[in-house]
Amino acid sequence: MATVYIKPGSGTGTGTASDPYYYSQLSAAETAAGNGGTILFTDGTYSFTSNKTWDSGGNLNNMTYKSLNDQGAYLLGEGAIRQLTIGSSSTTAVNIEGFKQSNIHWYGSGSLTATISKIQHFDTISGTRGGLGLFVFINDSTILNSSFVLDYSGSDRLFHTSSNPTITGCSFYLKCSSVGANGITHFGGSLGNMKNTIFMSDNSSAIDASVIDVTKCTNCCIFQMHSGDSSGGTNNVFADPQFVDVANGDLRLRPTSPCIGAGTV
Repeated sequence: MATVYIKPGSGTGTGTASDPYYYSQLSAAETAAGNGGTILFTDGTYSFTSNKTWDSGGNLNNMTYKSLNDQGAYLLGEGAIRQLTIGSSSTTAVNIEGFKQSNIHWYGSGSLTATISKIQHFDTISGTRGGLGLFVFINDSTILNSSFVLDYSGSDRLFHTSSNPTITGCSFYLKCSSVGANGITHFGGSLGNMKNTIFMSDNSSAIDASVIDVTKCTNCCIFQMHSGDSSGGTNNVFADPQFVDVANGDLRLRPTSPCIGAGTV
């Protein structure tokens, strides 16, 4: 178990703070970090011109992939939405923290659990994830203190075959192409406990009441729920959260927002 550093580019390095590995050497960095190790992404743009896999064959568990400075490392899908696969088929746990990202989606094996925190996601293109979603096959995971602006087309969802993720301190804004086309989950998945979290859409039927059980929500803001359900849970608000600037990915709340105290971004 060790901590190693990487930076954008191609070449070699030692993985130290003064001489990081280059991003093309990520597999070497993962081997050096080992089980329970940490990969620190130094500031810069990590471009994906094709789908990528982290820990493609190392079978490493409890790995942490972390931006050295929160949102200083930018994960960018070039020209299209790219798939970022986390781990091999036997990977069971991974931690992801502090990235800014656009035009990517996360994919994990059926047994993988993930803790995802301090993510700032903002789609810069309207695209499809191949009928999938932002989080794919990541089960019983935890998402913390993050914000997501998602621009969907086709039949994409936020979660695809994801079971009971616990969500705390997050904000989600879903841009949807049509009623019923771009909800929350595929294949009957549901969300677990939610606290201090905001869900909003530009489409009145995107927030699926069969997916969000308001009795599991505490101090949340849910706007544009499909069934119009506005009861249950504790201290929840069912009104426009009044984000500062959705068009540019700014999901902070205006001073007049009725959801102050719900979201943390």
